[in-house]
This record gives sequence, structure tokens and C-alpha cells, in this order.
Amino acid sequence: MQRRFTVAGLCVLTLLAASCSGGNATPGTAPSSIPHSSSEQALPYGGAPKVSTPFPEPIFSGDPCADTLNADQIDIALGTPVDTKRADAETVGPGCDWRNTVTNGHVIMRYATKLQGGLSAIYENVKPRAEVWKPIASLQGFPAVAYVSPSGGSPDAFCQISIGATDNTTIELSMFLGITTRGKKDPCESANTVADLVMTSLRAKAGV
Repeated sequence: MQRRFTVAGLCVLTLLAASCSGGNATPGTAPSSIPHSSSEQALPYGGAPKVSTPFPEPIFSGDPCADTLNADQIDIALGTPVDTKRADAETVGPGCDWRNTVTNGHVIMRYATKLQGGLSAIYENVKPRAEVWKPIASLQGFPAVAYVSPSGGSPDAFCQISIGATDNTTIELSMFLGITTRGKKDPCESANTVADLVMTSLRAKAGV
């Protein structure tokens, strides 16, 4: 039987931005579990688009900090100075956290290799409760969706993008605007800019 996303109790989530342990989100923390359905179903489901040209699985090996955003890309995303650290989550997968130490703007990116269902699970579990839901037909050839869930953060300061890397795997990116840009920029547009940079690096790594 295919395992989708597991949950202890019903916790509506932002995969990278909110903890499932309580009522209020703690920005930058990873949930311990994700809502799921136990029935087996072919991918894609839930209205999610198919990933027509999936990344090869080896793309998720290596250091996500070194493989995704270089110094110039980090400067575009967050400005300087930036503190970079690994942000692996046992129940999600390997990741990286980039934080501007002055503005507190930051980006968390993870390969959701330990969660099954890909964009299908996002569409089935997150879409019905999302405060913001913006499908992206193509992010450098890969389907994606930008959203804010109730457990995420304020829609004027936070946005998450789930990118369909394969039908069963997503790349999760959370964008938190810094104090100098809140109310001045659309966090989903900013997240899309960073996601595009990440995909540029990963496509180069994959040779596609």
C-alpha cells in the first residue's frame, strides 16, 4: 500500500514553516508529520498536474546548501549578510536555511524525499484549507504551486512553494520576508524568484 503523508491528529500544515505540535506556527521549524490518506491511488491524484520530465533521483544527493544557491544567487534572494546552515528534517528530507542576519528575511528549502505523494498530496491535503493558492503551470518545466496554509505564516510576510520534482517527490521552499520588505513585496513573487534560482542550479546539476 502506498504511504502518503502521516499525521498524529489532524494538523493542517505548511511543510517547512509550521510545527504540527501546537496551534500557532513557529516560523522556520519543520512539522513532525503531514496529513495523509491511507488508500492506495495512482499518481498523480487530487487534481495535481503530472511531472512530465522528472528529475533523476540522484539529484537529491549531496549538500543542498552547496548545490542550490551560490553566493550571487543568495544575494539576489536575501541580500547580505547571510548565515547559511543545514536544515535537514528527519520526516521530510535534507534541506538548507539561508537567513539575512540583519533583516531576518530567510529561505528554507528541502528535498521532500521522505514524504510520498508529491504534489498530489499537497493538492489533496493543503488546497482545501489554503488561505492563498496559486498554481504555477511551469517553473522551468516543472509544475509547482505557491500557497499559504493556516498553520504557515502571515500572507503578507510568508509564502511556500512546492515544486513537483517527480510525481512522488517535491522540492519545498519557504520564503519569509525581512523587516525591510514586509508590506512592500509579494512574498509569493519573492518565493518564486528564489525557487527559479534553485531550479536553475538543480537543472544544471542534473544536466537537463
